[in-house]
Amino acid sequence: MDTRQLRYFTAVCEFRNLSHAADHCHTAASALSHHIAALEEELGTPLFTRKPRGMEPTAAGLRLLDHARRILDAFETAATDVRTGQAEISGQIAVGMPFSVINVIGADLMRSVIEDMPRVRLLIREGLSGLTYTTLRQGEVEAALIFNPPPDTLTRRQPLLEEALFCIGHPQLLGTQPAPITIDEMAQLPLSMLQSGNLLRALSDRPGQLARLEAGAQIQLASVAGTLAALRAGLACTLAPKVLVSDDLKRGTLVARPVIEPQPMRTLYLVTDQDLVPTPLNEWMQARITTLVTEAVRDGRWDGARLPTGG
Repeated sequence: MDTRQLRYFTAVCEFRNLSHAADHCHTAASALSHHIAALEEELGTPLFTRKPRGMEPTAAGLRLLDHARRILDAFETAATDVRTGQAEISGQIAVGMPFSVINVIGADLMRSVIEDMPRVRLLIREGLSGLTYTTLRQGEVEAALIFNPPPDTLTRRQPLLEEALFCIGHPQLLGTQPAPITIDEMAQLPLSMLQSGNLLRALSDRPGQLARLEAGAQIQLASVAGTLAALRAGLACTLAPKVLVSDDLKRGTLVARPVIEPQPMRTLYLVTDQDLVPTPLNEWMQARITTLVTEAVRDGRWDGARLPTGG
């Protein structure tokens, strides 16, 4: 027994005529007759009395009609509920992400919510990757964009992009030409490192190779604003992505030199709790973030980034 058989059955009950019911169901009378016969065989009892001018439900048929109507009503209610839930997404959602990510997709994400989701309230919680991972685990955000999150079995993570890191500083320290610089050469410069909990894991896919930069940094900051102030004042250089200082690079107030031997890279992941219950809102948010990041990489707005292999 399935819903199609029940719809055919109720149509015959209502029209008392096989041909009229078939027209109503947009199917052939022979097909309708076949389904009714199969239903009677499955239930082991006649559901209709066949008469020259039509079909009359038997007592068993009338009992089934009552059940069939309730079952079909329940299916329609369920379908309407799902369709309405998808069409009218509402509620509040919190998303965590670093400043550099906000700098690229933050405005577009807010615009999407304002224009497409008028019943949604969005909280964007800015934080360095280490802190953002903690807020996710504590349930303060439903989704987070995190560079190189620590391995665990408690979260789901989807790689969104791979990002190159550069030696960034004032032209007085780095010159005006973006010539490559090695890790060893960079270690000889005055450095200010952005502290992010498990700093080197969040900073690079190969943290061991950067340990000497952290060890030689005279200044460590847990503030993006403080790091930018140090760079602009010519006090120190740092290892960071271009998107962190994109406006300064365009104006020429800061310079970004490629780092080689090795080239430091890091991976941005969309991270959610393993136990997060899917809802239309969090599904939409995750899909929208993924789309915005992909578009930013493909159209060149995320300078120094590439999609993961196969992306």
